[in-house]
Amino acid sequence: MPAYKQMPMPPDQMMLFGQSVDDALSADSDVRGFKDVMECLDYSVISSKRSLEGCPPYPPKQMVQVLTYAYSKGIRSSRRIEELLNFDVRLIWLSGGLRPDHNTIARFRKDNSSELTRLFKDSVRVCVASGLVYLNVVATDGTKIPAAASRKAIHGKQRLERELAAVDRILKEADEVDAAEDELYGSSEGNQIPEQMRDAKQRKARLKEIADRLKVTNRATVVETEPDARVMLTRDGTRPCYNLQASVDAESQVIVAMKLTQHEVDTGELPEMVEQIESNTGCSPDVSLADCGYWDASTLEWAAKSKHNVLMPLRERYREKERDDLFASKCFLPALDRDVLICPAGRELVFRVEHCCRVGTYRQYAATNCQSCSFYRECVHTRYGSRRVNVSVMLSDREAMKEKLRTPEGKRLFRLRSQTVEPVFGQIKSNTGFARFLTWGLAGATAEMALASIAHNVRKCAAKASIFAPLRFVNRLLADIASQLGLSPTMPHFPNATAAQF
Repeated sequence: MPAYKQMPMPPDQMMLFGQSVDDALSADSDVRGFKDVMECLDYSVISSKRSLEGCPPYPPKQMVQVLTYAYSKGIRSSRRIEELLNFDVRLIWLSGGLRPDHNTIARFRKDNSSELTRLFKDSVRVCVASGLVYLNVVATDGTKIPAAASRKAIHGKQRLERELAAVDRILKEADEVDAAEDELYGSSEGNQIPEQMRDAKQRKARLKEIADRLKVTNRATVVETEPDARVMLTRDGTRPCYNLQASVDAESQVIVAMKLTQHEVDTGELPEMVEQIESNTGCSPDVSLADCGYWDASTLEWAAKSKHNVLMPLRERYREKERDDLFASKCFLPALDRDVLICPAGRELVFRVEHCCRVGTYRQYAATNCQSCSFYRECVHTRYGSRRVNVSVMLSDREAMKEKLRTPEGKRLFRLRSQTVEPVFGQIKSNTGFARFLTWGLAGATAEMALASIAHNVRKCAAKASIFAPLRFVNRLLADIASQLGLSPTMPHFPNATAAQF
């Protein structure tokens, strides 16, 4: 009996392969269902960019399908995709034997940002037609994804001043060396800058250019190598990033809206995301969930006017949020006949000024002669000597939002937010390794994000279609029979959908 298992196939053994790549691909491979769903997308926009000059380009449909499937497997490097196109049966089957090089793959990805975004919208429509998306509850959230630029490319005012001073010292030292060499050797060779200092002038010119950009943009920092990126705070510290906004359906975790922004915060992004949901699906979500990072006065006003059912915790002024005694701001009640507030001790606070702050617009009311009140020490904790109370101009809308969040149904629905959108971010960033963009600039980053979102949605749709695998193979058989008879082939079968919906 041998000590180890014997090799069933030595490297020099002759083999008989299948007659086609389709025979070599296993019948239950996930790429089959993936391709079925990808065939439902509309490639007419990206195909219309074909140039009539030069050699024929690679088919856009196959390029998109190869890129999207590679992204679904966490493979984003164009060189790695080029390598896999030579021996991975799944990609060979998907590409039809085409083997574009890594430059072609990278150029196609970067030059078709808007077209890939359109294909993402098509993936949403396919998911809606297949019965995956109901829009009963949609959660919206943002996450920071580091840009291709390094954090070493971040320049602020202090760093620019420090580096400019260092360059000035180098240039001054160069002048001193030149002067010393002129005394020793004359002017024949002594007027040249030393070798180690020749790039100091170029460095100074580049730093001045960055300083001008910093002044024009009126920002605290700029990214030298990637101007489109913004410096954002992440769990790994400050880094050049883009802010991904995503709206996810709670029923299936399908991404129904996506946008890559340069904003460091999520404030004010919710109305545009809801509009994109309506554009992509043709329907409005019954309930939209968002965390307090999306809160601002304009968003609350939009929710009230548009009658959208939004659940979103509100930001409070710090002192009003912390104070919860008899003399808290909420205990100062408005009078019915005049524009004044009545304090718990019965005194009046008159309107003084209206001002804007980070959490909205407020009307300030102030009292007079508070020192004579017996509750002065318990009530007044400010340096003004009299009590001042700030009342939001949207007080009724704020109270209505708080009341919705206090109800049992509101609490139950809002708990769905974190378990709806956070797993999607985990799937994209952790499971598929999308921890950082590989392409430079906002257009390239948007193209990458569109590919990742299409891959996520197509996998969701293909997983549901795989439940009906026998029907899919029957449809394929019917398509073959129809082609032999000269009839139009049938569309891939999806539950709750018709061919017209695709």
